[in-house]
Amino acid sequence: MNRNLIIGAVVVIAAALGFYVYSNQKVEAPVAATTEGAAATTEGTASTESVLPTALADEAADAAEATTEASTDAAAATTEAATEAATAVTEAAEGAVEATTEAATDAAAATTEAATEAATAVTEAAEGAAEATTEAATDAAAATTEAATEAAAATTEAAPAALDPATVLDPAKFDAAQVNALIDASTASDETKAALKKAVDAAAKNPAIVKLTVDTVKEGLGL
Repeated sequence: MNRNLIIGAVVVIAAALGFYVYSNQKVEAPVAATTEGAAATTEGTASTESVLPTALADEAADAAEATTEASTDAAAATTEAATEAATAVTEAAEGAVEATTEAATDAAAATTEAATEAATAVTEAAEGAAEATTEAATDAAAATTEAATEAAAATTEAAPAALDPATVLDPAKFDAAQVNALIDASTASDETKAALKKAVDAAAKNPAIVKLTVDTVKEGLGL
């Protein structure tokens, strides 16, 4: 209950009692003037009536005090209950925030770990592919180099056999193309090569001069 309302009620009761006392005092004066017996009776009555308002005022004050105490106790209980409820809500909110934060942290850690593992796997795969590609390229290059070397060696070995002067410049085995190749492979001057090749072409058309031409080529090449 509102404290101001209680105080107002007490004031109203006190005013009513005052008015009541004042009215009784106005009535007692005429009665006292009439007779002594009536005055004595009136005096006793006034004394009784004077005690009654005082008792009523005390009861009103006690009631007001009890009401105030009850209101104070109720307010204290309400405040305590509200405080406990607020504390419980705060603790629950803090617990929820802590749980959410922990869950988010765990999720972030798991995501980071998964991303790291994936990146590591990709890196290892790329390194493995690069290593395999490099190895394959190295093997292919080695094989190509080896094949080229072998081919060059075979060509080098075959060339001397094909252009063996003793065989090429044998009149019985005369071959104008091989003789011209032998001339081109020689260290003779360009003019000498041109003259000798012209003689070889003529011998190819006239077998009668083959031996003479072969001897001329040998002399021109210093053989």
